[in-house]
Amino acid sequence: MTRFLLATAAVVALSAPAMADSYNNNSPFGSALTGAYVGAMGGYSWSELDTAAGDVDVDGADYGVFVGYKLDQYLQNSIGINGAIEAHYAWSSADGDIAGADVEKDDEWGVSFRPGLSISESINPYGILGYKRAEFETAAGSEDYDGFELGIGTELVAYGDFGIRAEYAHTFYGEEDGVDPDEDTLRLGVAYHF
Repeated sequence: MTRFLLATAAVVALSAPAMADSYNNNSPFGSALTGAYVGAMGGYSWSELDTAAGDVDVDGADYGVFVGYKLDQYLQNSIGINGAIEAHYAWSSADGDIAGADVEKDDEWGVSFRPGLSISESINPYGILGYKRAEFETAAGSEDYDGFELGIGTELVAYGDFGIRAEYAHTFYGEEDGVDPDEDTLRLGVAYHF
């Protein structure tokens, strides 16, 4: 999966400038946040795993990379709607224990649709609707959990084509082998828009 995300990032990065220029040149209200983008993120996650032996808190830092593409269309020259498709991959240092046994979150990846508003050329609040898969490891082995991610965020143009963003998301994972995780995540990111 990591190779797939890296290959996708390379294709988007190589083809995006022409697509973004074409779109922005045809729109009188083109935004600096329109088009393909790549970036890095970091944050903190709080996971709670419901098990037969009790609840386990698995908390710690997350960090990773993301790639996406956003279309932005202004309405009435001042406020508009936009949407982005994004993929991410992240590593985690989150851990916890139950009855003296360690539980760790190893990594995660996901894809999301991000509908939003363009309040100006540089302010973009958005929602997060996505699929996420995370791997948790115990003494008995590792298990992948599929989940639905729901969240909110906002991005600002910090300098030229660089944007900074902050977001909160909650992930509802499906139960596997008697373990039912839920997760809250806060993240900051920096993106370069082509």
